[in-house]
Amino acid sequence: MNRAAPSRFFHRLRHTRIENKGLKALSLALAILFFIISQQPIADMQVSGVRIEYRGLNSGVELGGDVEQTVSVRLSGPRNVVRSLSPNDLLVIADLTNKEPGERFIHLKVDESFLPDKVDVVQIEPANIRIRLEPTATKRVKVEAQLRGLVAEGREIYRVNLDPEVIEIEGPQSLVGKIDRLLTETVNLEDRAASFQTSVDVEAPQNSLRVKTPGPIKLLVEIGEERAKRLINIPVRWLDKSADERLLTKSVEVEVYGPRSIVESLSADDLRAEIRVAGLPPDASSVTPSIQKPANVEVIKTIPREVKVTR
Repeated sequence: MNRAAPSRFFHRLRHTRIENKGLKALSLALAILFFIISQQPIADMQVSGVRIEYRGLNSGVELGGDVEQTVSVRLSGPRNVVRSLSPNDLLVIADLTNKEPGERFIHLKVDESFLPDKVDVVQIEPANIRIRLEPTATKRVKVEAQLRGLVAEGREIYRVNLDPEVIEIEGPQSLVGKIDRLLTETVNLEDRAASFQTSVDVEAPQNSLRVKTPGPIKLLVEIGEERAKRLINIPVRWLDKSADERLLTKSVEVEVYGPRSIVESLSADDLRAEIRVAGLPPDASSVTPSIQKPANVEVIKTIPREVKVTR
């Protein structure tokens, strides 16, 4: 007979008994823990800042004006459980199903799916809230770029362009009616020396206002050399003058505007004041000159505006 077999049998039996004793001890400990929890004293506690969720709004109906965002909830239950709850562990519901536009009183209730076992709601403060429901409205409004900072020294902004310049917004009727324009998010221009293009979003003044036009918006800021003005005296040229006609105004002063380095380097030879009388009435005695100039220079005014002739 193999003597090792009985030895292995008793070893397994002894090990099994030890494992059973461990399981029994664990079960006993859990039972004691559950008993202690179940025997905890009942306590009341107020949880402030519990979020309100507005549900069931009909299509075409909006929450108007400022609405309550949070309330306080008083709870009753095992002391250790209620004391462990924070505002984020709870949710209060405002049911707006089938509510029509107008002033409404809404009864609040706690979403029970958020409540731990054996915890009851004693009170919601306030238990009811007053809200205003409004029809949904849409409107097209202009967009303006919101810029901050100064461009580099010796540079300036020539042009700011937004694409699109007009967008459609949607929201409560009273809010939409007050808005004529919206600003983009802030774009920093500090020390920029060259033109650039970027994409920007629109800043809505309230969460209930929505931008319907697909974004983002393209923003182009054209930056160039600082510009200057200058008066230059130039002769008048009569291009279709006949032998018996006389030019009485020999020259004009032209005020030009453009990049400083170009404007300061201009001479009278770079500009021309030209007139033609073809097509004018025979008794016309004054003509508005046409000013020929470099492409990147602008003529602000001509003094005098018209030149005198005899025909």
